[in-house]
Amino acid sequence: MKKYLYLALGLSLLFGGFYFAASPVKAQSCNPEALVPVSYGQRGSAVRNAQACLMEAGYDIPAGATGYYGEQTRKAVQAFYQDWYGNWDGRRLGPRGVAELKSRLAAAPEEGPSQPSQPSQQDQTAALVAAVLAALQQMGLLPSTSTQQQAAGEEGFLTVDKDPTVAAVTLREGESGRVVGLRFRADNGAVRVQSIFLRWTSSVAPHRVISALKVVDSQGNVLYQTNVGPSTFLQDSSLNYYLPVSGLNVNVPKNGYASVFVEVTVVGTLPTSPFTLSFAVNPGDVRGRDGAGIDRFGPSSDLTWSATLQPSLAGNARFVLALNPNTPKQGYVFGDPTDGRAYKVKVLSFDVTAKNDNLRVTKVEGSVTNTSTVQAVYLAQGNNVMDVRTPTTTGAFTFDVTPANFTVNRDQTVTFDVLVDLYATPTPGVATFTVSVATTTGVNSLGDIVSSTSTTVTSEMMRAVRVGPQFAKVSADVQRSYNQNTNTSTVTSITYVVNVTPKGGPIYLPTTTAATTTLSGGTSTAVALGVKEVRLGTTVLTPNSPNGYYVLQENQTYQVTYEKIGTIAVYGGDVKVVSQLSEIRWSPNDGTSWISADFLSSFPEYRVER
Repeated sequence: MKKYLYLALGLSLLFGGFYFAASPVKAQSCNPEALVPVSYGQRGSAVRNAQACLMEAGYDIPAGATGYYGEQTRKAVQAFYQDWYGNWDGRRLGPRGVAELKSRLAAAPEEGPSQPSQPSQQDQTAALVAAVLAALQQMGLLPSTSTQQQAAGEEGFLTVDKDPTVAAVTLREGESGRVVGLRFRADNGAVRVQSIFLRWTSSVAPHRVISALKVVDSQGNVLYQTNVGPSTFLQDSSLNYYLPVSGLNVNVPKNGYASVFVEVTVVGTLPTSPFTLSFAVNPGDVRGRDGAGIDRFGPSSDLTWSATLQPSLAGNARFVLALNPNTPKQGYVFGDPTDGRAYKVKVLSFDVTAKNDNLRVTKVEGSVTNTSTVQAVYLAQGNNVMDVRTPTTTGAFTFDVTPANFTVNRDQTVTFDVLVDLYATPTPGVATFTVSVATTTGVNSLGDIVSSTSTTVTSEMMRAVRVGPQFAKVSADVQRSYNQNTNTSTVTSITYVVNVTPKGGPIYLPTTTAATTTLSGGTSTAVALGVKEVRLGTTVLTPNSPNGYYVLQENQTYQVTYEKIGTIAVYGGDVKVVSQLSEIRWSPNDGTSWISADFLSSFPEYRVER
């Protein structure tokens, strides 16, 4: 019964409200400093102040400052935004609107203190109605407006630019990749991006260049995808191609970022041109909606992307050659002591890499520098000999690779070895030679002929002998002293310990001038070293007398110490000195002819610095 009494009281107040207007009520005045954002359906003093300020700025609200954000206030806000911002539905006076309104009020000319005007009867009635309705809602006699209904969602302002992770894209026929990257930012409030107007700016129709297109987010989730045919992209009146991409529903968090990417698949066979593809997104081509239900558009300027196209994988395929580190170091290779011949001696290893396509190897071409010594060459992979050839008089050779299906997969590498049959001249002769490979030829996946680049790989210098030593460094040392009074550095000793193993027969080492080192401390000089000691295990050898040489037997390893002690060289200043063992002298025939093993100068293990 009480509820009904209250309802009757409210209605009597509502319909009899005109009688309470006998005493005028002071009109609401504008307080710019108290302006805050307000929304459609909201009530209270904040709304009343906003209404007063809108009216003071020249925007009509017929009912006056009622404190209720209704249709009249919405139209006033809409007109206010139209003057400075653009299209606006008027359902919210947001932070930027508040700032603009404050600015306008501050810029208005001062007219001196004004007297508060008397509210119109219409103003008083509207205020009374609002008060009665609020009282009835509080008593539960009318449904109340929820907080969510009273306050609309936040405005969000959308910024669109290029995602920097998409740059310098190259795609080949049949490949897929990201060619467009869009980065969104939402200021003040969240924005949900709904659609993109994607423009195709290449000179050839899109379906001739790409076969599929999809839009993905930063995690790779597919937001939109389509196969590309003649009718997938639309054309405007100027015959420019475009693709409306809708239904994306990408949430850009308040004051945060989100990105989307366009991925395309290039057709299997490209037309003669173009060799690029390109997309654009122009101002307003991206549409989103903020929490207040307002459409937001971007970017503010043209955004463009382009990608380089490879006309075909096969058309850009090639072999790349490189020297393999397992190539033997330069030194002596041994022929039979009787006839000087040796067979299938490995002298070169090289790598072949197939770039951009699977390549079948068909030919390998090269040359040797001494055909009287190198009498046959073999191409092998591991223990499998693939071909053998006799070099021409100029040293050239060409291997035919078998089996016919020997294929190097795309961007993979295989290693080949070159072996030789050699002939070593009679003692004490030394025959030098090298082997080179210049060209590898094959067939790509389309059956076209493909060759290697201009790279040539060459073996190290080999020395063919019937009798000779093998050397291996044990240790090296150089000593120097510095005299502060004279500001000089003096080299006082040089020592090298080397293992020597004869092959093919005994060899002979001299006791004096047995080795040479190149010494440098700013200037270089050659220093002769003598043999201090020769050991076979724990046994110290005695030199042959009276000829003054040591005899080293075949297939035994001797430790030889070469040294020089004394004032060897003097250099100005406190300098470092470098010693490099440059040669070792030996003889294959009882010291009748001395041979210098002069290839040691290129080996860093025979170098020492102090």
